[in-house]
Formats: sequence, structure tokens, C-alpha cells
Amino acid sequence: MSNHINLIVEGSEGGTQPVEVELISPSVYRILFSPGFVEDIAAGDVIRVTDEETGEFEVIEYGGNVSVKISAASSIIEKLPEIDGILSEVGGRRDGNLEHVAVWTIPANSGYKAIEASITKACELLNEPVWWYGNVYDSENKPVNWWL
Repeated sequence: MSNHINLIVEGSEGGTQPVEVELISPSVYRILFSPGFVEDIAAGDVIRVTDEETGEFEVIEYGGNVSVKISAASSIIEKLPEIDGILSEVGGRRDGNLEHVAVWTIPANSGYKAIEASITKACELLNEPVWWYGNVYDSENKPVNWWL
């Protein structure tokens, strides 16, 4: 059974985002969809909530997926079907979007070279795009290397 828990949004001074999860055991959850604003996790990861009030958590098992977030200066809504098609070539699935940003879950075993080539192709469709991985680098921009 799935439900939502609130997880901390880094840099937001206490802000949280509801994230759809599957309860595994008390305070331990599997992430069902990569969140747009919460960093460090992707769909399939297993986390332990360490503080329910603030939404702080730790990853206890990585699920083998990367979270990819793409934003643009203007609306991306009309381009989403085409971007979905490009990213589906590497197994990507869109997990959510707003007017200017969207998040996809992509299997890491698709290979970073192929993933990044697809992202580059998708970004060519957008006005002033910016993209980043949601769970590949830590807060100091160092690779967390969970895929090794």
C-alpha cells in the first residue's frame, strides 16, 4: 500500500515535499516516484526517516535509478511528450512536472553516457534549459558513487 510522507527540501529553511512511498517497516520506506524538490533520492530507493517533524532521512539502499530534473526559462509543458519520447529511449519515466520543471526516473544501468546524450537531445527543445541529477552528487557536488 502506498502513502505519502513529507521529506525535507534542502535549502528551503524547513520546507518539505510530500513523496509517495511504500511502507516497508516503521520509519523505513521505498520511494515510488522521484521527487521534484527533494534531493539525494530516486524512485526505488529505500530510506529511513530520521526525523518525522523535519522530514530528514537517510538512504539505506539505492534502487538502481537516477533522478533527472530539467528546468527551462519558459514553459516546458508543450514539449513534455517529445522529451518523454527521447528519455524513454534510455528507460526514462516522467514522475512529475510543473510549468517550468520536470523530473524523470531513469535506470542507471542505461549508462551515464547514453543518459546524458538523451538529456542533451531533450534540452535542445527548450529555452535556456538547465538539468541536474537528483541523486548522483552530494551537497558538496561530489559523486556519491552508489552505482559502483
